[in-house]
Amino acid sequence: MAASFAALPASAQQFDIPPSAKTAIIEETNAYRQGKGLPPLRENPSASEEAQAYAAYLARTARQGHSADGRSPFQRWRASGTKFCKFRGENWHESWTRPAPASPEAAAAAAMSFWKHSPGHERALRSASTEIGVGVAGWRHGNRWYYQEIQVFIDTSCLKAVQTASNDTAENEMPPLPDRKPMPPLPDRNPSRP
Repeated sequence: MAASFAALPASAQQFDIPPSAKTAIIEETNAYRQGKGLPPLRENPSASEEAQAYAAYLARTARQGHSADGRSPFQRWRASGTKFCKFRGENWHESWTRPAPASPEAAAAAAMSFWKHSPGHERALRSASTEIGVGVAGWRHGNRWYYQEIQVFIDTSCLKAVQTASNDTAENEMPPLPDRKPMPPLPDRNPSRP
Protein backbone atom coordinates (compact mmCIF):
# COMPACT_ATOMS: atom_id res chain seq x y z
CA MET A 1 0.00 0.00 0.00
CA ALA A 2 2.95 2.36 0.42
CA ALA A 3 3.17 2.64 -3.36
CA SER A 4 -0.42 3.93 -3.41
CA PHE A 5 0.58 6.91 -1.26
CA ALA A 6 3.51 7.79 -3.51
CA ALA A 7 1.30 7.73 -6.62
CA LEU A 8 -1.15 10.29 -5.25
CA PRO A 9 -1.09 13.77 -6.74
CA ALA A 10 0.15 16.52 -4.47
CA SER A 11 -3.38 17.93 -4.26
CA ALA A 12 -4.89 14.74 -2.78
CA GLN A 13 -5.84 15.02 0.87
CA GLN A 14 -8.16 13.40 3.36
CA PHE A 15 -10.96 15.39 4.95
CA ASP A 16 -12.73 14.65 8.21
CA ILE A 17 -15.99 12.75 8.31
CA PRO A 18 -17.88 13.04 11.61
CA PRO A 19 -19.00 9.79 13.33
CA SER A 20 -22.59 10.98 12.80
CA ALA A 21 -22.31 9.99 9.09
CA LYS A 22 -21.79 6.34 9.99
CA THR A 23 -24.49 6.51 12.66
CA ALA A 24 -26.92 8.01 10.14
CA ILE A 25 -26.35 5.11 7.73
CA ILE A 26 -26.93 2.52 10.47
CA GLU A 27 -30.07 4.30 11.69
CA GLU A 28 -31.45 4.72 8.16
CA THR A 29 -30.73 1.06 7.40
CA ASN A 30 -32.60 -0.04 10.52
CA ALA A 31 -35.53 2.28 9.78
CA TYR A 32 -35.73 0.80 6.28
CA ARG A 33 -35.62 -2.74 7.69
CA GLN A 34 -38.31 -1.87 10.25
CA GLY A 35 -40.55 -0.64 7.43
CA LYS A 36 -40.12 -4.06 5.79
CA GLY A 37 -40.97 -5.89 9.04
CA LEU A 38 -37.35 -6.97 9.67
CA PRO A 39 -35.39 -6.81 12.93
CA PRO A 40 -32.78 -4.08 13.41
CA LEU A 41 -29.08 -4.78 12.94
CA ARG A 42 -26.47 -4.28 15.65
CA GLU A 43 -23.20 -2.62 14.73
CA ASN A 44 -20.26 -5.03 14.71
CA PRO A 45 -17.16 -3.01 15.69
CA SER A 46 -14.77 -5.36 13.88
CA ALA A 47 -16.84 -5.23 10.68
CA SER A 48 -17.06 -1.42 10.93
CA GLU A 49 -13.29 -1.20 11.37
CA GLU A 50 -12.74 -3.21 8.19
CA ALA A 51 -15.47 -1.27 6.32
CA GLN A 52 -13.75 1.97 7.37
CA ALA A 53 -10.37 0.71 6.17
CA TYR A 54 -11.80 -0.26 2.77
CA ALA A 55 -13.72 3.02 2.41
CA ALA A 56 -10.51 4.92 3.21
CA TYR A 57 -8.56 2.84 0.67
CA LEU A 58 -11.13 3.59 -2.05
CA ALA A 59 -11.26 7.30 -1.21
CA ARG A 60 -7.48 7.67 -0.94
CA THR A 61 -6.72 5.85 -4.20
CA ALA A 62 -9.81 7.10 -6.12
CA ARG A 63 -10.49 3.46 -7.03
CA GLN A 64 -13.94 1.99 -7.38
CA GLY A 65 -15.79 -1.25 -6.77
CA HIS A 66 -16.25 -4.16 -4.45
CA SER A 67 -12.90 -5.75 -5.44
CA ALA A 68 -10.68 -2.70 -6.05
CA ASP A 69 -8.01 -4.07 -3.70
CA GLY A 70 -7.84 -7.39 -5.59
CA ARG A 71 -10.01 -9.30 -3.11
CA SER A 72 -13.70 -10.11 -3.04
CA PRO A 73 -15.72 -8.70 -0.15
CA PHE A 74 -15.92 -12.19 1.40
CA GLN A 75 -12.14 -12.64 1.17
CA ARG A 76 -11.55 -9.21 2.71
CA TRP A 77 -13.85 -9.82 5.66
CA ARG A 78 -12.61 -13.37 6.25
CA ALA A 79 -9.01 -12.08 6.31
CA SER A 80 -9.93 -9.27 8.71
CA GLY A 81 -10.65 -11.72 11.53
CA THR A 82 -14.26 -10.57 11.85
CA LYS A 83 -16.22 -13.50 13.23
CA PHE A 84 -19.43 -14.39 11.44
CA CYS A 85 -21.50 -17.41 10.43
CA LYS A 86 -22.66 -16.13 7.06
CA PHE A 87 -21.52 -13.23 4.93
CA ARG A 88 -24.69 -11.64 3.51
CA GLY A 89 -23.28 -8.91 1.32
CA GLU A 90 -21.51 -5.60 0.90
CA ASN A 91 -22.96 -2.31 -0.28
CA TRP A 92 -20.58 0.26 -1.76
CA HIS A 93 -21.32 3.80 -2.89
CA GLU A 94 -19.18 6.62 -4.22
CA SER A 95 -20.12 10.22 -4.75
CA TRP A 96 -18.16 13.35 -5.52
CA THR A 97 -18.81 17.04 -5.86
CA ARG A 98 -16.85 20.07 -7.00
CA PRO A 99 -15.67 22.67 -6.28
CA ALA A 100 -16.84 22.25 -2.64
CA PRO A 101 -17.62 19.10 -0.67
CA ALA A 102 -21.18 17.92 -0.05
CA SER A 103 -22.13 17.64 3.58
CA PRO A 104 -21.58 14.21 5.17
CA GLU A 105 -25.35 14.02 5.73
CA ALA A 106 -26.05 14.63 2.02
CA ALA A 107 -23.46 12.00 1.02
CA ALA A 108 -24.98 9.43 3.42
CA ALA A 109 -28.48 10.21 2.15
CA ALA A 110 -27.32 9.77 -1.47
CA ALA A 111 -25.79 6.39 -0.60
CA MET A 112 -28.96 5.18 1.14
CA SER A 113 -31.15 6.36 -1.75
CA PHE A 114 -28.95 4.51 -4.24
CA TRP A 115 -28.91 1.29 -2.18
CA LYS A 116 -32.69 1.32 -1.71
CA HIS A 117 -33.30 1.65 -5.45
CA SER A 118 -30.68 -0.83 -6.70
CA PRO A 119 -32.08 -4.41 -6.59
CA GLY A 120 -28.87 -6.15 -5.46
CA HIS A 121 -28.05 -3.54 -2.84
CA GLU A 122 -31.63 -3.41 -1.61
CA ARG A 123 -31.57 -7.20 -1.20
CA ALA A 124 -28.54 -6.80 1.10
CA LEU A 125 -30.46 -4.19 3.14
CA ARG A 126 -33.21 -6.81 3.67
CA SER A 127 -30.87 -9.77 4.18
CA ALA A 128 -31.13 -12.24 7.05
CA SER A 129 -28.26 -10.48 8.80
CA THR A 130 -27.89 -9.82 12.50
CA GLU A 131 -25.07 -7.27 12.39
CA ILE A 132 -23.74 -4.48 10.20
CA GLY A 133 -20.41 -2.78 9.69
CA VAL A 134 -20.20 0.70 8.17
CA GLY A 135 -17.33 2.85 6.97
CA VAL A 136 -17.38 6.36 5.49
CA ALA A 137 -14.31 8.15 4.15
CA GLY A 138 -13.59 11.35 2.26
CA TRP A 139 -10.68 12.52 0.15
CA ARG A 140 -10.13 15.52 -2.08
CA HIS A 141 -8.46 14.84 -5.43
CA GLY A 142 -7.80 18.07 -7.29
CA ASN A 143 -11.07 20.01 -7.26
CA ARG A 144 -13.23 16.90 -6.59
CA TRP A 145 -14.38 15.92 -3.13
CA TYR A 146 -14.99 12.15 -2.90
CA TYR A 147 -17.09 10.22 -0.40
CA GLN A 148 -16.92 6.44 -0.17
CA GLU A 149 -19.53 4.59 1.91
CA ILE A 150 -19.35 0.86 2.70
CA GLN A 151 -21.89 -1.37 4.43
CA VAL A 152 -21.23 -5.02 5.22
CA PHE A 153 -23.96 -7.41 6.33
CA ILE A 154 -23.16 -10.50 8.40
CA ASP A 155 -25.08 -13.12 10.34
CA THR A 156 -23.56 -13.91 13.72
CA SER A 157 -26.49 -15.88 15.16
CA CYS A 158 -24.57 -19.17 15.30
CA LEU A 159 -21.85 -17.48 17.37
CA LYS A 160 -24.41 -16.26 19.90
CA ALA A 161 -25.77 -19.81 20.27
CA VAL A 162 -22.28 -21.15 20.97
CA GLN A 163 -21.53 -18.36 23.46
CA THR A 164 -24.73 -18.89 25.42
CA ALA A 165 -24.36 -22.70 25.38
CA SER A 166 -21.43 -22.56 27.76
CA ASN A 167 -19.99 -19.46 29.41
CA ASP A 168 -17.09 -21.57 30.70
CA THR A 169 -15.88 -22.46 27.18
CA ALA A 170 -12.75 -20.82 25.83
CA GLU A 171 -13.29 -18.33 23.00
CA ASN A 172 -12.07 -20.58 20.17
CA GLU A 173 -13.28 -23.84 21.64
CA MET A 174 -16.57 -25.47 20.74
CA PRO A 175 -18.85 -26.44 23.64
CA PRO A 176 -19.21 -30.18 24.25
CA LEU A 177 -22.05 -31.98 22.54
CA PRO A 178 -24.83 -33.19 24.83
CA ASP A 179 -24.78 -36.84 25.86
CA ARG A 180 -26.66 -38.97 23.39
CA LYS A 181 -27.95 -42.49 23.45
CA PRO A 182 -26.08 -44.78 21.05
CA MET A 183 -27.77 -45.19 17.71
CA PRO A 184 -29.20 -48.66 16.94
CA PRO A 185 -27.37 -50.52 14.18
CA LEU A 186 -28.64 -49.90 10.68
CA PRO A 187 -30.52 -52.82 9.09
CA ASP A 188 -28.63 -54.85 6.53
CA ARG A 189 -30.09 -53.73 3.22
CA ASN A 190 -28.23 -56.38 1.25
CA PRO A 191 -28.89 -59.76 2.90
CA SER A 192 -27.28 -61.73 0.06
CA ARG A 193 -23.87 -60.25 0.97
CA PRO A 194 -21.65 -62.79 2.88
